[in-house]
Amino acid sequence: MPEFSLFNDDPPAADETPEEVNAELLRRAVPLPQYKERIFIFGEGERGSRVAVVGESPGAPDIASGKPFMGPAGDMLNRILASINLRRQDCYLTNTVKMISTGDEITPDVLSFFTPYLHRELAAVRPEVVISFGNTPTRALLRTKKPISQLRGEFHPYQGGQLMPTFNPAYLLRDPTKKREVWEDMKKVRDYLASK
Repeated sequence: MPEFSLFNDDPPAADETPEEVNAELLRRAVPLPQYKERIFIFGEGERGSRVAVVGESPGAPDIASGKPFMGPAGDMLNRILASINLRRQDCYLTNTVKMISTGDEITPDVLSFFTPYLHRELAAVRPEVVISFGNTPTRALLRTKKPISQLRGEFHPYQGGQLMPTFNPAYLLRDPTKKREVWEDMKKVRDYLASK
């Protein structure tokens, strides 16, 4: 989608709100045939939240509530956050791709459309820590092709704060053996927040 490529390197505007970013995204998406009939689920939480949580895309459980991270993966996220004394309402929760997706629909064109808006959304929220759950948000935010297995567990600078990549809650439901690694990653987030 070359018409949107000129937005890729724009510095995020510090004075816009997440709602303004999402309104622009929706205005640009709705006329495009690939998004016309889609259900969009936008981020929720307070501007200025210390922690932002970023997933891949909303799923079917998010439709009824209109909120991200619902259903079994949302329950797993709640447990992950609780393990470091955070609650959903303490965080800003969003996804890289804002349309309901099964994952296989997330093509490079789809990512190139949504990613600039994600950077702007997070710039508007201004979290101290971004937790990126899985390959898609981590690659989009860090502009890398490295897999999550090589990036997780270490902080990466992001927009004046820190970004911690880790495994997606939905992935943990399929492979519970990775829970230990997520716990180790979350302890680093907890310690970082405690040090500020």
